[in-house]
Amino acid sequence: MIADIDRAREQRPSLKTDAFYAMISLGSTITWSILGGWMLYFYLPPGGEALVPPALYGVIVFVVRAINAVLAAPIGYISDRTRGRWGRRLPYMFVSALPMLILFVVLWTPPVRGESIWNLVYLAPVFLAYNVAYSVNQITYTALLPELALTDRHRVRMSAWSSSFFLLGMVAGGLVGLLIDRVGYALTALIYAGAVLPLFYLPFLVLRERPERQQAAPERATLRQSIAAILRNRAFLVMTGAGILYWATTAFVQGVIPYIVTEVCGLSEADTMLFYIPGLGASLLCYPLVTWLANRQGKWRVFAGSLLASAVVLPGLMLIGDWIPIPLKAQGIAWITLQAIAMSGVTMLPATFGAEITDYDAEQSGERREGTFYATWGLLDQAINAVAAALLAWLLLLGRSRTDPYGPLGVRLVGVIGGVFMFVAFLIFLRYPLRHRSSPRSKSYDSPG
Repeated sequence: MIADIDRAREQRPSLKTDAFYAMISLGSTITWSILGGWMLYFYLPPGGEALVPPALYGVIVFVVRAINAVLAAPIGYISDRTRGRWGRRLPYMFVSALPMLILFVVLWTPPVRGESIWNLVYLAPVFLAYNVAYSVNQITYTALLPELALTDRHRVRMSAWSSSFFLLGMVAGGLVGLLIDRVGYALTALIYAGAVLPLFYLPFLVLRERPERQQAAPERATLRQSIAAILRNRAFLVMTGAGILYWATTAFVQGVIPYIVTEVCGLSEADTMLFYIPGLGASLLCYPLVTWLANRQGKWRVFAGSLLASAVVLPGLMLIGDWIPIPLKAQGIAWITLQAIAMSGVTMLPATFGAEITDYDAEQSGERREGTFYATWGLLDQAINAVAAALLAWLLLLGRSRTDPYGPLGVRLVGVIGGVFMFVAFLIFLRYPLRHRSSPRSKSYDSPG
């Protein structure tokens, strides 16, 4: 009944809405990619003095993200239950963007130049506050997608827009090495924060929520009841099991790219953009193909194939070396490009599955709780990123520099671990129970509203 009402009310999908929605993804990706790619490198530089005790860095990152993960579910639940003229999501997106960007800049200004426990004391609360602001913004942002796009075809298209802007954000973030070389980390962060600020606020001129999605007070379940219902949802459990593994893989790969450039391929920090741009450009070119295949073959097949292809390509990082008669730069760029192509379905399609799962839950329960779903995914994402950050810091103890006894062995092992993770994710995803809803022949998701 809920799905029928929503489809009846859906207007012709607006490309302007898609683009402005994706604009927020561009802004958040730029800041996220800079932090994911450079924060570890900034605090634990491979050839210089660390700014914090190396063993404790991973502990702090883990604890901060674990605390933030606990806060994710209440954030989503509160947004589900919010009622007002602006809707359930937009108010939280509006108030969180500016503090998030301010904290992003502050992260790059530790009080002591060399290694010091005070830098760690400084990092912990600032990083926690940044993560909370980021969660408020992104949980409500992702929970907005099922409301803006009501058909599967429109959701795939909107995901393509968001993923394309995501890649543009990665390209913009990949250029940061050039700016860091010239003006340093803190000023670079300030420049980027100022540049992305409009991307978080211009969409409010266009985006509008559906008043009928706001629930009356008597219909509200408690947070505990909502989470319990989510954990009984088999589709959610399968998607989450696969997601845990590809989230970890993405965090690992993002965190070691600067090390691959400087320590595996022997290039400079400024050369990092030479690795980002071809890989991200290849992914960008793949998204129209992913969209076409998802509409023709179903998004389940495309996503499963992407997981399997990633499992094959990622271990190739171990093969990069002087024993191959090809320049190291070319080998590194080829690996980055191939893994980006293989993972294009993994990076683009999860949002469409999330919307499908929340719709199915609403059909079964009569309650809209996208925020709780996405917050629970956010909680697990934060927890996995915390574990991944800690494991990566410890993994790099096996070797993060050419000057280490075994060279950058820890960096290389990321490819093998990522390949194993993606293969296990593929096996888990074979059990996804809503596969028939991913079929392009499904009338309820193909027919226009």
